[in-house]
Amino acid sequence: MEPEQSAQLEHILGHMAVGVAILNRSDLRIRYINPFLLSLLAEPWRSQGVVGHLLEEVVSGEGRIAALPLLQQVRSTGQGISISDIPYEGFLMVRGRTYWRVSIDPSPTQAPDAQEQQHAEIQNSGDALLITIEDVTNPVRSRLYLKAIHHISSAIAGPYALPQVLDRILQAVQEMVGSTRCAVLLIDQSVSGFDLRISDFEELLPAAMRKSPDAPPTVTIAAQKGMHLSSYNWRPQISEQLLLGHILRDRRTLVITDTSTVPELEFPLLDDEGTPRRPASVLCVPIFEPTADDSIGGSAFDGRNIAAHPSDVLCTIEVYHRRVRGFPTEEVELLEQFAQQAGLAIQNARLFLRINRLARDASRDARQRENIMQAIPDGVIIYDPRWRVADANHAVRKLLGWTEDVIGLHVSEAMARSTAIFPPEATSITDLVAELERRALERRVDEFKIIGADGQDYTIRCSYAPIHDEPGNIFAFVVIYHDVTEQALARERIETEVIARTAELAQRNLALRVAKAEQELESARMQLLLESLPVGVMLVSSEDNSITVINRQAVQIMQHLGLPLEPLDDLDQATKRAVGRNVEELLCSVVVYAPSGSPVPYEERPLALALLKGEASEAEVHTTQPDGQTIFLRSNAAPLRASDETITGAVFVWHDTTKSKALERAREDFFTTMAHELKTPLANIRAHLSALQAKDLQWSAEKQQDFLETADEQVERLVGMINHFLDASRVEAGALRLELEPILLPEMFEDLQDRLEALISSSQRRLEINAPLHLPAVLADYELIMSVLTNLLSNAFRYAPEGDTVRLEAEPVFGINGQQPSGVELRVIDRGSGMTSEQQAELFTRFSTFAATRRPAADRPGQPAAERRKGTMRWSPATGLGLYISRGIVEAHGSTLTLKSSPGEGATFAFTLPVFVGKESRESPVH
Repeated sequence: MEPEQSAQLEHILGHMAVGVAILNRSDLRIRYINPFLLSLLAEPWRSQGVVGHLLEEVVSGEGRIAALPLLQQVRSTGQGISISDIPYEGFLMVRGRTYWRVSIDPSPTQAPDAQEQQHAEIQNSGDALLITIEDVTNPVRSRLYLKAIHHISSAIAGPYALPQVLDRILQAVQEMVGSTRCAVLLIDQSVSGFDLRISDFEELLPAAMRKSPDAPPTVTIAAQKGMHLSSYNWRPQISEQLLLGHILRDRRTLVITDTSTVPELEFPLLDDEGTPRRPASVLCVPIFEPTADDSIGGSAFDGRNIAAHPSDVLCTIEVYHRRVRGFPTEEVELLEQFAQQAGLAIQNARLFLRINRLARDASRDARQRENIMQAIPDGVIIYDPRWRVADANHAVRKLLGWTEDVIGLHVSEAMARSTAIFPPEATSITDLVAELERRALERRVDEFKIIGADGQDYTIRCSYAPIHDEPGNIFAFVVIYHDVTEQALARERIETEVIARTAELAQRNLALRVAKAEQELESARMQLLLESLPVGVMLVSSEDNSITVINRQAVQIMQHLGLPLEPLDDLDQATKRAVGRNVEELLCSVVVYAPSGSPVPYEERPLALALLKGEASEAEVHTTQPDGQTIFLRSNAAPLRASDETITGAVFVWHDTTKSKALERAREDFFTTMAHELKTPLANIRAHLSALQAKDLQWSAEKQQDFLETADEQVERLVGMINHFLDASRVEAGALRLELEPILLPEMFEDLQDRLEALISSSQRRLEINAPLHLPAVLADYELIMSVLTNLLSNAFRYAPEGDTVRLEAEPVFGINGQQPSGVELRVIDRGSGMTSEQQAELFTRFSTFAATRRPAADRPGQPAAERRKGTMRWSPATGLGLYISRGIVEAHGSTLTLKSSPGEGATFAFTLPVFVGKESRESPVH
């Protein structure tokens, strides 16, 4: 993977709220773990890191016992598994019971079409297991809360006895927070309608709450789960030694994370496998009795602001744990919200009993029934057996917009007088009486939205129930309108959060799929890179000396050595068939020689040393191809080791150095030629100077001047050759220094003609300059560009036919907008013999001898005579550096020297110079 893409992937994994880990499939050693999962680990792993450690070192206890069978299953079957909603109690101190989704997937190392054939290799190849761990605590808690609300709603709707309601409350508590030990503590003889402040229980508690004039009321475990038998008769008096006493005083939830810090408090005992034990931590949540409100839309109880809605404590829900632990805010808030519903359920349990009693006694005590009805915070309607309104409390009259004259009206007529707006499905019922009676017999609980008579929106939970007399006959029906607007809004918020969370998870899954696709793309790119390498690469297994990975270049080299890798005409197919071949059997049949010429046995070659001895080495060898040509190779091999340092294989790299060897020989020939060329002018200079210094010879002044001019010409020739070397070195080092200036091309062309006048007049060829009337000034180094044009024109005059014309052309080049020229293209064109593609490839190399070996002879018709060449630097022996230097100068100007040629079609050299942009730029006519 490219470093840039690897960094992007690491950034994605580092910011995801999903744990990701990669394990070795063979030994479950951790290869990678992202920051989210690392943050869940305990110290010291979170600080020092876990990469390279075994899973059983990092995960211990129940986590390891639960994880190892799943990992073994994936390793043995090769099939991924996913388990949702796994409860975990490792974060009890900070978050309570959490829930997780765990996925384990194998990560294969072979292409799909090779899996069935090499199943055994897959099992032992050391590939990876991908583990993702996602926190799903919030949606699970939301689901459990909704389930608990639905569970307790049946108790709200039906006339259940108080023990059944309390048992359902504890069952819901267990499902929500995962506690196996909890209880509901009731105040004996508890009634509503008193304000209790615990400072002196004996004096301040109402008389109705006391067992005797001088004793406070007691506490009873009304329902329990996981308590010891000895606590069944636990009934202490209310005092400051009980949590319930503090609840009555403070009227808020109490949390004790370590009961050893409050030894003065008294608790019921827990059942620890038959042994009674004092709880180590306790959460006590009060259940308040719903209070009457002037508005049916108001909340009967708001646990967040008890002072704003004072109400009496019915009982408490106490959650116990054997170990010291904290109670996270999420658990506390969840139980506080649930306590409101539990209070309604308890209140309704008593309410149904109260309604039955009031219905039997309605004829005797109508006023008392009215007082009770008005005290109920929910809207209550009592119908007689013929569905005429027998009674309706103030809350429902306010909600529906009824007046007192609805009493005695049939239900259809009474509902017609309502100013509340019901949902369309409610108003479309054809037989209202039959539908209401069916719902009452089924004890249905409906939830719907209405617009009350006051114009406000409400969410109502409506329950229907028949009222029976002692013989079991139905003598009335009761319909209760319970305002659950606040709960519905909370539920909708939870549902919205669940939807958002689901969308977020979907987005994360999409990101994971994108990351996987990127990994697959990166793998394909790595394969493409392997195939694009200019060297042969093989990966060999030490177990059976078989080839596991090989690229096309390695197969091509082996075919050149005469090895039987078929088919010879399809390199891709031959590469696929080479995988699995025994490399020792193949290479032992090839005889290779060391630089000294002695044969090199297979055991002493780098690949054998890496596989057998674990040594990395390099060697240069050569051998003879089947066609008789010698091929030079440089081979490198390095061993691959497992975690226990055993040799698992080797990487073998082949470099075909035949061309570089030929280049070295060409370079040696070049330096030999240059040494000879340098020696010739030096010898000439020395001979002329020695003649001038001879005392026994007398030379005339003209002869002495001729000697000195000849020596000076040879010195200038040496300086030109040395300058070529220096220019070539600067080009290769990228150290050309440009003195950029605006250049008027017409003036440069005139200067160029003056400098080449001797060459033009002596070559019997013509120079033709073609350019438009107006050319923009260009930005370039004057002398360097002049040397490029001089070199190109000199070459053109050498190879152009005698009497022919060499053309120098200039043409503006326009940019994308097509309005202003962005550059000027210069072209040198001749109609010489042209060049093949191979000759063109060699022409621009540094040590090319193409120019020297193919230069026209000095006596060729049309070549300058000796006396005309005298004094011109362009006719020195070829060094093979002219075009190499010219290309470097052009590239330093940000352009490219191009060549178009073919045998018999001449040659065209071209490059482009940028237009000078500035206050001084101007156009000039061509002269």
